[in-house]
Order: sequence, then C-alpha cells, then structure tokens
Amino acid sequence: MKKGGLLLGLNLVLSLLALAVGGAAIALYWLDPRGTPEPEIAPATPVEDGEPAPPPTLGDGPVATADVVAVCLPAVVNISTTRTVQAGGPGGNPFFDLLRPFLGDPGPQEAQSLGSGVIVDAEGVVLTNHHVVADASEIRVTLADGRELPARAVGSDPESDVAVLRLEAPEGQRLDGLTALSYGDSSALRQGDRVLAIGNPFGVGQTVTMGIVSATGRAAMGITDYEDFIQTDAAINPGNSGGALVNLRGELVGINTAILSRTGGSHGIGFAIPSNMARPLAEALLRDGHVTRGWLGVAIQDLTPQLARSLGVPATRGVVIMDIEPTGPAATVDLRRGDVVTGLDSETIRSSRQFRNLIATRGAGAEVRIRRERQGQAGEVQVTLRPRPAVQAGPPGTPSPGQPAPANATDVGGMLLAPLTDALRSQYGVSPQVAGSVVVGLRDGSPAASVGLRVGDVVTDINGQPATDPARAEQLYASSFLVAMVGVRRGVDQRIVMLRR
Repeated sequence: MKKGGLLLGLNLVLSLLALAVGGAAIALYWLDPRGTPEPEIAPATPVEDGEPAPPPTLGDGPVATADVVAVCLPAVVNISTTRTVQAGGPGGNPFFDLLRPFLGDPGPQEAQSLGSGVIVDAEGVVLTNHHVVADASEIRVTLADGRELPARAVGSDPESDVAVLRLEAPEGQRLDGLTALSYGDSSALRQGDRVLAIGNPFGVGQTVTMGIVSATGRAAMGITDYEDFIQTDAAINPGNSGGALVNLRGELVGINTAILSRTGGSHGIGFAIPSNMARPLAEALLRDGHVTRGWLGVAIQDLTPQLARSLGVPATRGVVIMDIEPTGPAATVDLRRGDVVTGLDSETIRSSRQFRNLIATRGAGAEVRIRRERQGQAGEVQVTLRPRPAVQAGPPGTPSPGQPAPANATDVGGMLLAPLTDALRSQYGVSPQVAGSVVVGLRDGSPAASVGLRVGDVVTDINGQPATDPARAEQLYASSFLVAMVGVRRGVDQRIVMLRR
C-alpha cells in the first residue's frame, strides 16, 4: 500500500475509534467544519428572460415565511477560507503525532473551511464569526447570485467571536447589486418567537430552517469571554457559523455561532450572538479595527431574594451595586452602593454577567441610560462610559500546605483576618484603593468556609459598616443578630455573603 493510502487508512481507523470512545459526550461545537475539503458550491440558476424580479417588500401585517426568506436570502453569503495547518488537522492529531517517526512528517499543509456571513451594509460590509476567518490567509465570499468575490478582514474580536469583512470588487469593476440586512432589536425577542436561521450548513449551499427562540440571555457556556446568547431550536449545523438569525420582519436579530451536541450535528440547541451585542462591536471594528470595551466603574452582584429584602427593594431581577470606583464614570452620576440596576437602555437586566457584557460591548464613549431602584424608589441616570482600564490583580489566594495563618490573625466566624499590609496586598493582588481586612486562613467546618470564602478575599464591610481592621470586623460580627451581611472583595468583583452567627 502506498504511503498516502496508509495515512488515509490510519486516520480513518483512528477517527472511528475517537467517535466510539467519545460518542456519549456532549460538547459545544463551532459551526464551521474546519480542516475539511471545500465542496463545490453550485451557482445560482440563471434567469433566462430578463433580470430576476426584485424581492417583495415586507409590510407591517402578516407575511408568508417565503416572503421573509426572499428578502433575507440575498444578504446571506458563503465564506470559504484557506489557512495553514499542521498535518493531522488544526491543532494537530495526537494519534498521528505518535506515528510521525515511522510515517514521516509531511509538514504544514493548506486546509479549507466553510462558514457563513451576513451583508450589513450594501457597500460590501459582511458580519461573521471570528472563528470562521481566524488565521485565514485567503478569504473568498460567494453571494446568493453565484458571484464569488475576494474579501479582507477589517477587524476581529475573539473575546466575543465577532469579525467584520469587506468585499473587494474585481479589478476594473464595481461592487453593485448587494443586498444588506437591517438590524433588529434583539432585546424585543421573547421565548416562543419564531425565527429563521440562514446559512451554509455542511457546505451544501444556502439553507433556511425555522424554529423558535428557546431562551435569551444564555451565558456561562464557556464559548467566549463575553456571552449573552439567544438560544434557538432552529436547525443549525457545521457551516452555519456567521449566518443570520432573522425575525419574521426580515430583520437581523442574531449571528449563529455554536451548537450543543453529542455528534457535531444539530440537536435543537443552537446559540446566536444577539444583534444588540454584535452591532456596536461591528461598528467599533469598522471604525477602529479593534474593540475598546466600555467601563462603568462598579462592582456588582446578582440580586437574590434575601438581598432584595435586606435592601428594601421590590425588584426580583437585577444586579446590586456593591462598590463604586472613585475615579470611574459611575462616581460622576447619582449611583450608590446598594442600588439595584434593573435596566440598561432597552435591555432588562437579569444577571451580573449580562450587565458586564452589555457595558463592555457598548464601548468606550457610549452614553447609556441606567434604570435603578433605591429603597423602593425607581430612578434613571445617564452616564458616558470610559475605556476599560487594565486590571492588575493577582489570582485568588490559596492556603499553602503546612503554613499556619499569621499569629496576629483574628478569627471572625471562621475567617482568619489580618490587617492589609503592603506585603499582603502584593501577595494577594489587592489594589491600594481597597480598604478592609484580608482573609489569610479558614477554619474547617466554620460558617465562613461553608459560604465559599477564599484566602485572599478582603472583608470590606459587615452589615453596611466599614470593616477597617480585624478588630472592627470582629466587633461588627459579634453585634449581628443571627446573620451578618459581609461585603467581600475578590479581585475586581464585590459581593455580599450571609454569614450565620
């Protein structure tokens, strides 16, 4: 057998073995088939008698799904990229690496992959995913009418998985006849709303599937650093990355990004970046070539029923402002510690992760409207965000085996507290602006250990009173009735824990 045949056979056997071993696992998959040969894309069927009829215009009343598709389809494109990879596929093949000494090393090879994109400006601006075009040496875009055009990456943001391309006209020609999709308001989506997913699954060509919005505000999925996904059961598959998620008004409400699957195929759990998140990122990439994230200068925590009762607010959803950076934008407006943020512009705030993402993606220089409640009274402020400063905070402290807590540590509910000296600030990465007492140890089985406190946490206040030193913290804790409300600073985050007496 020739070496090429032997390699092909070994890779096939090893791939089947990997499927058999990992078939029961659920994983998150990007939606483009990386490292697979590019299939041929059939050009659009030409119209023999004159030009094709223009797509219908969608009115305000009920419309047929086919009319929505006719409006949106011309704006969704296929993206083909070429990148250099090591033999065995992107990231290498560990099984192939074991056999490399015997089979030889063919060296770097070119690989093609497919994805999708959406024209958002008729001047040739295409919105897609970062992972579709990452490390690409060549990008080709095929339009719905069969034209194939080169494209260049204007900017890409891996933290949100958004990228912007610009189509390039062939020499001596103009970019004309392009159809762009308009952005919709993704915050208006409700569970159960019908949506259409348009893209190029498995490289077969443009495909449309329909489903509903299964959920909004999906975060902590581990897909990107900044997550606020729309979840949908509209069938999306590998190759749909960067494709459009549209509502029945023909508006772009999301960019299809990933799926939750056992096999890599659609199981009815797909995720899309909401348009309200993607749009400001795309505008920043077009303007600056990179994203400068917004900063409000607050430490926040999710609102819980217990916190709501303690703060005397009727809100059931939102985030609590735990601390305000004295030099930050929030310090310039009427925001205080203990305020409950319930809305940002048109968005309803459900979690601290969502609020963090929205502030970041609005970008530096953006003016935002914040709705808040304070002791049962609703209010609203407008504030201009600033560039997010570089954060230099050490990792959370961990106890060193065999090293006892300092002799001057004070036991407060199982927290071994020490004064914040310069040495301890340096050891645990505590900012000079943070005041309080640092946790240098935890007593096993204590109330403090049961609520998830860590060595390196800083106790800033107890029951709303500053815990300036361990003695003051001990006094405040001892005067608590049944439960102490302890403010804790961890890195750049501020939270409240309920510590029983």
